[in-house]
Amino acid sequence: MSRNSEIHDTIENRDRIHVVMFFMSIFFFALAVLILVWTVKIQAGFNVDSRVVHLFRPSVQKHVEAPVRGRILATDGRPMAISAPLYDLYMDCTVRKEEFARKGDIEAEQQWRQKARELSRSLSAEFRDRSADDYAQAILGGRDRGSRYLLIKKNVDQTVLQKVLRFPLFCEGSYKGGLIQRRHDERIYPYDSLARRVIGYVKDANRIGLEANFDYELHGTEGYEWRRVTDRKSWIRDLDSSVVRAVDGNDIRTTLNVDFQDIADKALRKQINGDDDIRAGIVIIMEAATGAIRAMVNLSRGDTPQTTLWERENLALRQVGEQGSVMKTVSLLSLVEDGYVKSLEQTIPTNNGAYPNYKQDIHILDYQRETGRRDISVMHGFEISSNYVFTYLAETSYGSHPEDFFDHIYSYRLGEAFDFDISGLASPVVNRPGTKGWSKTTLGTTAYGYGMSVTPLHVATFYNGIANKGRMMKPYLVESVEKDGRVIKQYKPSVLNNICSRNTADTVTRALRSVVETGTATRLKGAKLHVAGKTGTAQVVLSKEERGQGNRDPYHDALGRKKNQGSFVGFFPAENPKYTILVSVYSYLSGKSFYGGTLPALAVRDIVDQLYALDGEWDSSISRSGSVPALRSGVPGTEVKAGKVPDVSGLGLKEALHLVESAGLPCSYEGCGHVTSQSPAAGSELKQGERVKLVLK
Repeated sequence: MSRNSEIHDTIENRDRIHVVMFFMSIFFFALAVLILVWTVKIQAGFNVDSRVVHLFRPSVQKHVEAPVRGRILATDGRPMAISAPLYDLYMDCTVRKEEFARKGDIEAEQQWRQKARELSRSLSAEFRDRSADDYAQAILGGRDRGSRYLLIKKNVDQTVLQKVLRFPLFCEGSYKGGLIQRRHDERIYPYDSLARRVIGYVKDANRIGLEANFDYELHGTEGYEWRRVTDRKSWIRDLDSSVVRAVDGNDIRTTLNVDFQDIADKALRKQINGDDDIRAGIVIIMEAATGAIRAMVNLSRGDTPQTTLWERENLALRQVGEQGSVMKTVSLLSLVEDGYVKSLEQTIPTNNGAYPNYKQDIHILDYQRETGRRDISVMHGFEISSNYVFTYLAETSYGSHPEDFFDHIYSYRLGEAFDFDISGLASPVVNRPGTKGWSKTTLGTTAYGYGMSVTPLHVATFYNGIANKGRMMKPYLVESVEKDGRVIKQYKPSVLNNICSRNTADTVTRALRSVVETGTATRLKGAKLHVAGKTGTAQVVLSKEERGQGNRDPYHDALGRKKNQGSFVGFFPAENPKYTILVSVYSYLSGKSFYGGTLPALAVRDIVDQLYALDGEWDSSISRSGSVPALRSGVPGTEVKAGKVPDVSGLGLKEALHLVESAGLPCSYEGCGHVTSQSPAAGSELKQGERVKLVLK
């Protein structure tokens, strides 16, 4: 009985187990099917709620890699604008604070604070902008407040950064020392303000100069990569995304010569810096054969005379105005080219300096009184810059067909703006026949420089055409675009127009040389290279506000004050012109007059003399004639009488000084070579306080 029960129970148990297993199998199979279906559904189109998706994914950001901006180079490769990496330094003052607090390590916290004080002393010694106590107060106070981004110093270069990385705390790395570096590229100008209006800048909406006009070459192409944040809150590259590397900008090689620019800048400052009546001044130096701009200086003050001279605006391109007598060369060139003036010695009647409807020229009255003549040559009229002479010539030659004269002006490119490498070249204003500004006296006033308004660059370009024997070259500032030293785009000289024959250019050049030799520019007569050119003085048209209400005089305010422009423009060496030069100065409202033969001419002479010394090409040039002092030899001291000035002519400096000092006399000298003159004369006795002066050549 007992055995049968055991067998029965066993069979029942097995049946129960089979049933349980069956249903469990069905359950898990159904669950598997459900999981499979749900998986397919997710894969097919399930979208995670956007409100929580960020909780399941690490943060990813697009990081833009800025390219290095290209350099702007002088013609010899010296950098005039470069981009260099600078660093802004910050500090996380809370580094390891929680770690020390969690461990209860008070001693470690005190050691950190002591290192922070040592760091403060190092920062103060390096930057010298705050005391060590100020730095310590900022850092330790920041630690107490929980400051994670304390500014230490901005715009630190790589050299200083390497020093900072060796300071206490910072030498332990960013996770222990808390140093945070933020790199940015900064535009640096190695020659400071030199040619800054030509070089220009790009900053927000302000875009000027070469930096702006060649921004597409200089900028380069930005790169980018995607980065994700780590558990330690730092950013690393997301390897699942693509990377585009930045392409650095190209370099721009200009025509500017740093030495020429520096010489011109200093020469102009020398002439105008001490005169508070001068508002601004410009210099343009252009290569005659090519039109390449070798220097362009634009110095100006602000609204008041007390402000510093600075490159504030590009007056060479934007200062449109009547240029005065420098434009008489335009008239002379046209008259000679058209055959109305067949010789510079050709004469015209003086007529007491009066021509109908025009203001009398008092220079002619002076000429008549001094010479007793009633006629004057074209050459002399040009030398003394007579308005009457050029009014007479223009009216008698072009009076019945003035369009021919104005056609010349446009052929000289003085009637319109031309393409230039930097924007801002203003358009001239020419009152030709048929325009609103035309009157019965416009022809004559234009002939002597008051009937049209042009920019200094237009004037320099015109004179450069004469220097280049009638071939007017287009002025330009950029020679090439380069990449890693390789030229990828070359800019070559180009011709604007052929303005006259070679014979006409030579004739006008002779007249321009005469202005320097015997005319209004004699301050240039002793320059180390012969200069040909023309002076000009013009009154600047005043605004309505400057004139005052009710005042109809365009050139004077209610107090009789005026604004003057004085200019000299020409070229050198006159025998074989290599460079064209223009210097103009502009005054504030003043009772003074400023002439082209004064400050501008003196600046030109200074520039020419320094360029002569700079360029070895001219060192070997000597005049066809000259005199060399006869040299004599002798034993120093053999002809010396105490108290009497010895004869030292022809001696070298060492021998001459020995003789003078042997006579017990004080001496000074200038020059080098051999003594060509001495003062007082040999055999004289010196008066009290007098000394022997020697000139050596």
